[in-house]
Amino acid sequence: MTRHFTHGHTTLAYRSYGSGPAQVIALHGFGRTGADFALFGPLVEGRCTVHAFDLHFHGASATPAHRAHEPFTPAELAAYVTAFADHLGAGKVSLLGYSLGGRIALSLLTTMPQRIDRVVLVAPDGLKPRPWYRGLAASRFGRHLYGRFVDDPRRAHALMHALHRTGLLRPKLHRFLLDQTDSRAKRQKVHDVWLSYRLIEPDLGDAARVLEAHAIGLTLFLGRTDSVIPAHLAEALQRRAPQRVQVELLDGGHVLLTPAFAPAIAAALG
Repeated sequence: MTRHFTHGHTTLAYRSYGSGPAQVIALHGFGRTGADFALFGPLVEGRCTVHAFDLHFHGASATPAHRAHEPFTPAELAAYVTAFADHLGAGKVSLLGYSLGGRIALSLLTTMPQRIDRVVLVAPDGLKPRPWYRGLAASRFGRHLYGRFVDDPRRAHALMHALHRTGLLRPKLHRFLLDQTDSRAKRQKVHDVWLSYRLIEPDLGDAARVLEAHAIGLTLFLGRTDSVIPAHLAEALQRRAPQRVQVELLDGGHVLLTPAFAPAIAAALG
């Protein structure tokens, strides 16, 4: 059953899976919904309750279009999740983030550490700075280009094809980018989500310091053949907090929320 939770001006849809005393906030990847976490229900029964949100501009979470131009701040997202934890009556919650949701989870770790029990990240975005994205999203001209891309993707797609031909864009990543932008509706979502979350850029140094200071454990699951979030990106965070960060490599690509890998991920939730 889909429910909605409102705090301030933000209302998001969520579904709850499993039942147990440990409360988990689950955040999905781009273009997906919280329904991706349904397979965890039987695996955490009696231990955890997983509350899987539909992120802004996704699923049943209606988001005003102007938020693409008035981006969410780290403090705003932390206030929302803190209010939801209070709603649950939970002193602490765990975070489970996949891909885009992993970037948001890393941000929450640094903005509300006193309310975090543990963190599980699956093929997470946010492990590597993206100055080209930050620069484009931060400038008025860059945002104009994003808008043009929604209406006419030919130049951007031509650039992707050229980078692929020269070997600078790996085949799997090339297919992934084309698949995410092959219709106007998909391109509009890319525009809205990227711009609305442009201020959510976690700093790995801050994340490591928080993990150490608050004794929070973080488990990273990455696919050995993932070309979207390559496994070697885990090294930077693990090097900064080796006693707190555990890395698990799975024999898969970027799509890791599957029945084959779910038991290992569920076990990391405690």
